[in-house]
Amino acid sequence: MFSRLTFKSSLLSILLHVAAVLLLVLSFDFTSRQVKPAPQVNAVEAVTVDSAQVEKELQRLKELEDAKEQEKLEKQRLLERQAREAETKRKTEEQRLADLKKKKEQEQKALEAEQKKVAEKKKEQEELERKRKAEAEKQRQDEEAKKKAEAEQKKRKEEEAARQKQVAEQQAAQARADQSLMQGVIANIYQDVRNNFNISGLPPGLECVLLVRTVPGGEVVGVQISKSSGNEIFDRRAHDAVQKASPLPLPADSATFERLGLRQFNLRFKPQ
Repeated sequence: MFSRLTFKSSLLSILLHVAAVLLLVLSFDFTSRQVKPAPQVNAVEAVTVDSAQVEKELQRLKELEDAKEQEKLEKQRLLERQAREAETKRKTEEQRLADLKKKKEQEQKALEAEQKKVAEKKKEQEELERKRKAEAEKQRQDEEAKKKAEAEQKKRKEEEAARQKQVAEQQAAQARADQSLMQGVIANIYQDVRNNFNISGLPPGLECVLLVRTVPGGEVVGVQISKSSGNEIFDRRAHDAVQKASPLPLPADSATFERLGLRQFNLRFKPQ
């Protein structure tokens, strides 16, 4: 459409130039005729010359218009090329910016991923450190509890050992006291039995062992010969002497009676 408008404009311009030239020629010819009449031959020749000039001028004008049209076309091509180059440059720049934006987004994502990874690693390390501290604290508490238990156990053992030692010492002291008391009790019993024993007519040096059973209070409830002297009369008189000595001089305290084992005991009897 632009070429058609250009052609029409050029054609109109050429026609205007032609009209202007014709007017000029006609005006010149009219003036020449008034100033000096020319022969018929010269007039024809002048017209012929003028037509050639007009044709030449038209050709020159056409060449000028063609040159202008060509210049316009070249300018149009230049503008179109510059527009294409600008568009290409714009698209290239847009693509570059898009690539740059994408690259930045990728870098940002990579940075965020790395930061997240670092944060997770830090959190994991903190959790491991917390567990390690908790485990160390638990181990410390367990060790303290173990040491405390061991100390308490040692203390209990020491206290138990001290108590057992004290009990043993008390038992030993009690045993010594009981032995001494038992010796006194047996001596008293022996003396009472001997006082009730008839020694007349018996050979000297006889000895027997009597198993005596009593109840609290000293009453004799049974007498047996556990080891005979070999003399029946001696053994029988010893037996009777124990019976006659009842109640025997035993401790009045039932606890002492039981502790000394006086419910049943052996009495070695040798009056001479």
